[in-house]
Amino acid sequence: MRAIVNRAGRKFGALFVLACASVSFAGSAHAADASELWPGLNGFVQLNDRSRAFFDLAYALGKESDVRSGNLAAYLDVSLRPIAPLRRDLLSEDWQRNKYLWARVGYDRIFEAVDSEGFEVAENRGVIAVYGRIPLPASAWLETRTRADFRWIGGEYSNRYRFRLDLSREFAVRERAVVPYCNFEWFYDTRFDDWARTLLTLGAEVTMTDHFRYEVYVARQADRLPEEKDLDALGVVLKWYF
Repeated sequence: MRAIVNRAGRKFGALFVLACASVSFAGSAHAADASELWPGLNGFVQLNDRSRAFFDLAYALGKESDVRSGNLAAYLDVSLRPIAPLRRDLLSEDWQRNKYLWARVGYDRIFEAVDSEGFEVAENRGVIAVYGRIPLPASAWLETRTRADFRWIGGEYSNRYRFRLDLSREFAVRERAVVPYCNFEWFYDTRFDDWARTLLTLGAEVTMTDHFRYEVYVARQADRLPEEKDLDALGVVLKWYF
């Protein structure tokens, strides 16, 4: 079993390297493409029953920045006390799927972004998000997320507000948890005082061991401001839990 897990880890590690290389080799021509790969690495460290640390390393064009860029983020997740009696029999052993109401606070560093004058600068971003989950029939879940991004792009400050609805269900496949999901997100950007973007994502997370999972998804991103453009993406995220 350990050999199988090690081979799986090496396989997905190679996929992550290949994804990064393909984005790098695309160069400046990639800015005109309508599709790309979004590779990522996640690390979760459970601190206690009510809190955990979350670290995210990602690389993309058009997702968090208008130019090809990596970003590094660190967050603290904290569960909140529920406000009504809840069905404990529907919860799983996973930290996130075992919570009805929780919050995330943290910091995100975008290494390359573009300011209003077209210069490439770094972006520093503070993040606050609140998650709520509601059980649905057939053991499905509806999750809502409200998130505020406090953005310093070079010397320019702005806010972005993000609202997401997520539908998911956990299955057991050969004694492994598989969670397919679909979510839709709206972005409001104070730089334009308008709704600037929508994002549709379809994917699944697969648990390999207690400490390793991977997630594969496809995304359709539609920007309205500052200009109309569409982007299709394939995402691969490797996740470690400690």
